[in-house]
Amino acid sequence: MGNGFSTSDIPDLKGKTFLVTGANKGIGYQTALHLAKHHARVIFACRNGKKANMAMAKIRETLAPYSPQLEFLELDLNSLAQVASAARSFVDKGEQIDVLINNAGIMAVPYRLTQDGIESQFGCNHMGHFVFTTLLLPAIKRGTGRVVVLSSIAHKMTYSFGITDKLEQVYVDPAAPKPAENGGAKHPSEAVYTAANAYGQSKLANLLFAKALAARQPNLHVFAVHPGYVDTDLQRTGIKDAFGGFVATLSAALSTVAAKNPVNGARTTLAAATSPELDNETGLYLVPYGKVATPSTFGTDPDMQKRLWEMSMELVRRILGEQMVAEIERNMARTVE
Repeated sequence: MGNGFSTSDIPDLKGKTFLVTGANKGIGYQTALHLAKHHARVIFACRNGKKANMAMAKIRETLAPYSPQLEFLELDLNSLAQVASAARSFVDKGEQIDVLINNAGIMAVPYRLTQDGIESQFGCNHMGHFVFTTLLLPAIKRGTGRVVVLSSIAHKMTYSFGITDKLEQVYVDPAAPKPAENGGAKHPSEAVYTAANAYGQSKLANLLFAKALAARQPNLHVFAVHPGYVDTDLQRTGIKDAFGGFVATLSAALSTVAAKNPVNGARTTLAAATSPELDNETGLYLVPYGKVATPSTFGTDPDMQKRLWEMSMELVRRILGEQMVAEIERNMARTVE
């Protein structure tokens, strides 16, 4: 892939199943479209069923008279309980998937929390996918199965500490005093928060999770992807929320010249998901278009990988309980055999 992976390089995917989170728009939609175009079965794991069905209808219309295999799985990354339920419902069917693509995410939003009290970018971009992936492991084909995690070059623009080692900086314990009960002081997760750095932290978490999963699961092929600067709703909304309307307007103007369109934005994801050249690889960080790159110092730090994994499991323990922790640990142990 030295000259860049193209959609024309996608092999015939007949008989293979791909599960794509956030497949209803942007990079996720183009990923799903091109997988379906090459005869894959594609499962749209999305929060909004109406939007997912509209996206699937559009793909069916685009690919007519071919009738692609497209399905919907409800997935709300704001709720770890719903994420766990979605993963378990899929595993309980006894079906297998060839490739899981963790594509969904939010970007540079104002400070807010998920339903579980997790800072929203860390919660949606990392923790939702962490729980979904580790609970889906029994359904991912051993030996040939792949997991693709969308990170970003923004992983280099995180906080000065990289991934925090303080749980309270990404999680508001329901039992903790509320600001009004604490002299009006901001919770540590809000006090440290900047939209852009929190986004960078979540993208660093995506990268570290991919690296850690690759190390812990030798029978899987795991890749982190930077899709490039892509002109999508996520990019436009995130920049507006983080920097205001003027910067967003300027960015939109620059995007018409410099940004990749969503089709090109999907090319590196598609390379990670389908390229035969990666059949014997794992743990790589890929940049446009399917080229191997070296992440930041934080992104290659094994201690930070370990810290993130332990913190993620502690959040699972606090939010979903010991039984879920044990289930994830069983999945991790079983798929290493």
